[in-house]
Amino acid sequence: MTARVPATALSAVLVALLACEPTPVPAAAPAVPSAAARAPAQLARGDVADVAVSDGRAAARLAAPSGEERFLLVIGSTRLVPDPGSYAYRVEAGAPRPTALSPARQTCSLTAAEAGANRPAVPADVPRARAGSAPAVGATRTFQLRARGGGSTAVPTRAVAVGESSVVWADASREHPAVLDAAFAAEFLADFEKLILPRARTVFGAESDVDGDGRIALFFTPLTAEAAVAFFSGCDLAPEGTCPNSNRAEVLYLTPPNAIRPPYNTPRAVKEILAHELEHLIHHNRKVVKNGSREDRDSAYMLEGFGALAQDVVGFQAGNLYVTKAGLDDIDDFSLGAVVSEDGEYDKARDGALRGGAYLFVRWLYDHAGGDRVSPEGVIEDRGGPSLVRALLDAPAPIAAELPRRAGASMSDLMMDFYTTLGHDPRLLPNPCFAYLPTRKDPLTERQRGADPFASFHGQQMEGAAARKPGGDGKIRAGGVELVPLPPPAKGEVAFTVEVAPEAAARVRVIRLR
Repeated sequence: MTARVPATALSAVLVALLACEPTPVPAAAPAVPSAAARAPAQLARGDVADVAVSDGRAAARLAAPSGEERFLLVIGSTRLVPDPGSYAYRVEAGAPRPTALSPARQTCSLTAAEAGANRPAVPADVPRARAGSAPAVGATRTFQLRARGGGSTAVPTRAVAVGESSVVWADASREHPAVLDAAFAAEFLADFEKLILPRARTVFGAESDVDGDGRIALFFTPLTAEAAVAFFSGCDLAPEGTCPNSNRAEVLYLTPPNAIRPPYNTPRAVKEILAHELEHLIHHNRKVVKNGSREDRDSAYMLEGFGALAQDVVGFQAGNLYVTKAGLDDIDDFSLGAVVSEDGEYDKARDGALRGGAYLFVRWLYDHAGGDRVSPEGVIEDRGGPSLVRALLDAPAPIAAELPRRAGASMSDLMMDFYTTLGHDPRLLPNPCFAYLPTRKDPLTERQRGADPFASFHGQQMEGAAARKPGGDGKIRAGGVELVPLPPPAKGEVAFTVEVAPEAAARVRVIRLR
């Protein structure tokens, strides 16, 4: 989690969603029905076609000569607002007034060439430790732990492990001391400096160094658990005098393992959380500090999507798989509006769906920009994914505003391609425009790198995005998606009509699954 200046560190979930509704992203322009549109369309297995929407209505006839063909509708609302409201829709058999059906889509809205994979793989501004700035093991200092309601607690600490780029500090108070095993502290710092930090720098860029010591403070205190297992506060990076009780240093606030409930108290689980929070620290530096901004205008779930990507690409993905499954299982509650809307905050009622969906969206962007490659030695090589990520983080504009420029595609096309990917089954369909890159086992951590909507993990099985029964449930969220299977065809064709409230600014696609 992260915190916007000067708010306290975000921890659980907040509910104050914006009430205003900006102008929706325009849907695809309706086409005039033609003779071709009125004849059954021929789609090969894996083909994806857009169905023109006119006044909230789309209809088509699809050829099904064998009767074994299966089709899935992707109904997306392009009204990208954070409001969790829904719009009515219905899907009916028959197409008395067909609208135009586009040719099968053969191109992707985002590719490595369009994203531009030409940035250096290693950032040039990695902070360097200042000579003589390293504290000795046993040195003391005081950190300010800011409270949600204002004010702060002064926490005395002791350095228990010191490295070239970080220091492990433990709460040394009598009231709430941090219990840190010496072996754990040494291993934790070594993995952070040799694996977590270098990989995060390669993908996301370098962190700031506001205090000039070239080191990140890994601050363990049981008090962290009152807010979250771990967090980062942007207040610590704010200009001098602009944020009360700032530590004016790169600080990651962590809960000691003995104060975390199982199964999240293992060293690997803590390192996965650390990778997430480190991304927030780097993200804040690239987007806010280096651009001289006062705050990050990206939504809470855009930030969480990038933090979850860090758990994945840094190599410690485990808990993130549960988040991914929640996004897929609860896709009906997901909305890209909550991700791309500026300043959007947390939604407690839909938190799992929004976190999981945000990760899946960010990972989809990463993969379609080219992704990465990990050498046998564990070094991440930029294939386009890190280039896109760093371009988005370094731009002064919010990510959602910068993304269409970098991708060379409208947000409407990007979101429909993403939603189509969620309805696509790479085990059956040959279309690479609508699939994630294959997952790989990390050579150092042996964890899964990448997203697989059909992965087996920890005794559980992902089943892809949850499709509705034929006909759907009649409601689509603003900026959300409905995946609706068409009933089995009869008499050599299947015809359908979709009617959606015009306010949803809907687009409709059809996928031939088999």
